[in-house]
Order: sequence, then structure tokens, then C-alpha cells
Amino acid sequence: MKKQKKTIVYLAALFVLIIITTNSAFAVSEATCMFLMIEPGSRPGGMGHSYVSLADDAYANWWNPGGLAFIKKSDIALMHSNWFGDVIDDMYYEYLGFAQYFENLGTFGFNITYMTYGELTATKPVVSPAGYEELMNFTSYEIAVGGSYGIEVMKDFGLGINVKGVISGLCPVIPQLDINAKGEGLTVVFDVGLLKKNFIIPRLSFGLNLQNLGPDLRYRGSDIEQPMPLNFRAGFSYKILDDEFNKMVISADINKMLVNWDPLWKRWFTSLTDDTAKNEFESMIENIGVEYNYYNLISLRVGYVNDIAGEIQGVSFGGGINYEIAPGQKLSFDFALQPAGGLTTNNKTFSIGVEF
Repeated sequence: MKKQKKTIVYLAALFVLIIITTNSAFAVSEATCMFLMIEPGSRPGGMGHSYVSLADDAYANWWNPGGLAFIKKSDIALMHSNWFGDVIDDMYYEYLGFAQYFENLGTFGFNITYMTYGELTATKPVVSPAGYEELMNFTSYEIAVGGSYGIEVMKDFGLGINVKGVISGLCPVIPQLDINAKGEGLTVVFDVGLLKKNFIIPRLSFGLNLQNLGPDLRYRGSDIEQPMPLNFRAGFSYKILDDEFNKMVISADINKMLVNWDPLWKRWFTSLTDDTAKNEFESMIENIGVEYNYYNLISLRVGYVNDIAGEIQGVSFGGGINYEIAPGQKLSFDFALQPAGGLTTNNKTFSIGVEF
């Protein structure tokens, strides 16, 4: 049954590949390399993906490079998820982030995002009992490798940038299908972000991140350039409790993708007005979350994701345990259960963090 589902998924991917390798009149409205929009970290996941104004750990490489400015130590973050594990057993998402502070220079970071869609089978329809012929097996993947930098330009105000090289390896050339193009391409994009703590009033933070800004991606053998998932993300967070034993924070984010077929310089404006007001509003994603931490030891989290256009609406849950290895050194384990949309009800993510 799983093999049949994977074949169906692959045939859909091939259909998209055929479209992008011909001068078809049909326009694919979605951006390519959508794995860049999967939010890493079980702490953010448990809080409904509302983290742009809280990111002050190694996940800040992705969430908001401006948050790197507030890391004054070394920080490592790792996340693993069997993405859509209830449907596809070998589809995995992995994230590794690292941040290192240098006195009088700022904080430098490194990050890798890797998505594997598992081993897939190329098929073509034939007249036979099975109805198809298997042509070849291959592994489909996408990866982004980034370097980042953040600095506190003034008290409680951080700016940062994250530059990423992106490789999309969806599928090789399949001669039997008469498709000359190859489902492989590469490009470079970058994120710019800011984080302001004690924004207007004490305990209130504001964050902003413009993600995946850069040239479109062209697959080998194709004359068509695919837009990258340019995304605007902004949000606020407020510390309701902040004492020695009890900490509680509430956060809220909003996302808006700036994607269409116009040139990049023009896309910033036309992507906000190329649809009806109702659809433009529904294309925005709202995220809210709450986290409670007891004695810097145990964390409980809950959130809500409202993605009308993506048909992902629901409650997220999560928790974490922090362990002090030595003074100033901390090990954390986090888990999240977050809404996933149509293919499966929830995605489960696991994260590890090390601070030293």
C-alpha cells in the first residue's frame, strides 16, 4: 500500500516536472524549493510556529538572524522529523544550526537544512496486468547550506543576515520518458532579520524576517525560472511571567509569501495585489503560541496555526526538558506535535539543543 502511495506521489511530481520543462500556458502558482518554508525546532513547533520575536538560540539562523545578536555563548540546535511519517516512511527533514559569539565582533552562525523524499520509482503506463512498467529507482532530495551573522547595533536591537546555497535534486534524467530536462538546479538566497527587545514597553519584543530573497531557480535543461519562496514574517512576544521559578511568554506571528511570475524587483508589490482582497487576506498565515517554563527545567507549550490557503488549521502541543550539565552549560530535549494538513493529521518533531 505504501509503495502504491509513493508511486502516486512520484507521478504527481513528474507531472510538475513536465510542466516546468515545457513552454506550457499553465502557470504553477507555487514557488519551488518549498522545503525552505518548513519551520525547524520543536520549541517553535509547539508554540504554533510563532517564534520570529523569540529566536535567540541556534534556530535563529532560520527564524530570525537578527536574534543571533543576543547569543553570547556557543549554541547548537538539531531537529529530526519523519515528515508525513504516517504516509511515507522514508521522507525525512533534518536541521542543524550552530552559533558562536566573538567578543566585539558579534555572533556567527552555520546551518544546514536537508529534506529527503526517500527512494522513488519512475514508472510509465503500459498495457499489462500491473498497468505500469518500472524504469528506475532514485533518491529525491533538497538541501540548503547557510552562513549567518548577527550583531547588536544598539542596546536590545539586533540585526542579522543568513546567506544560503540551495540545491534541488528532485529527479535525474529519465530517457524512457522523453524528458530532456533534469530535475536538478541550484541558486543562492538570503534572509535579513531584526529583533528588538523591550520594544516600546518592557518585556515586549518585536521581530521581522524577510526570507529567501534572491534569484529564481532554473532546472537544468529548462528555459523557465521558478520563483523561490520569498516570505515576509513578523511578530511580537510578551513575557507575562519572568522570575526565578516561573516564566511564561505569549507570542504571535504573521506570514505572507511574496510569490508570482513577475521579475523579483516588481514581485514585492504585485504579489500583494494580484488577487482578490479576500484571497490575499486568506493567503496570510497567523500563528500564536504560549510557553510556560518552571524553574528553567520543564517547559509546556501550546499554539495554533491558521493557514487557510494551505488548509492547515489546528492546535499544536509541545514540551521540553532542560538539564544543566555544568554552570553555564545546558542540554535541552524538546518534542512537538503540530498540524500538517491533508496528507496526515500531525507531524512529530524532536529537537536537541546544547548551550555552552
